[in-house]
Amino acid sequence: MFCKKCGNEIKIDDKFCAKCGTPTPALNDKWWHRLLKVFYIIAYMPLLVIIPAVWSSNKPYSYYSYYSEKNIAYGSYGEAFWYSLLTLVIYLVVLRLIKIAILYIAFGYKPEWKKQFKRLF
Repeated sequence: MFCKKCGNEIKIDDKFCAKCGTPTPALNDKWWHRLLKVFYIIAYMPLLVIIPAVWSSNKPYSYYSYYSEKNIAYGSYGEAFWYSLLTLVIYLVVLRLIKIAILYIAFGYKPEWKKQFKRLF
């Protein structure tokens, strides 16, 4: 985060700018900061639909082919598991990148990549 008066970099826990003494706003007390946290948690809800859809589209199935007169099988539970896991990881990474961008654009936080990717929420 940066000071609005002098542009000095301020740590998140600081209550005043070390250079000019301007008080920093308490972001956790703002209603819109709490609202963004709620939207971020709600953004995880589509996973409840996406993961079962990916699983069901990749689970094993077979059908009888009248042309070749034999059963033809596609997919496996292993493929369904790995595709579901890959979908979960991609979704979480994209959601985390969106959160980092919002924190940078709306709040002026410096992107802390390692810290953000270690946390789940």
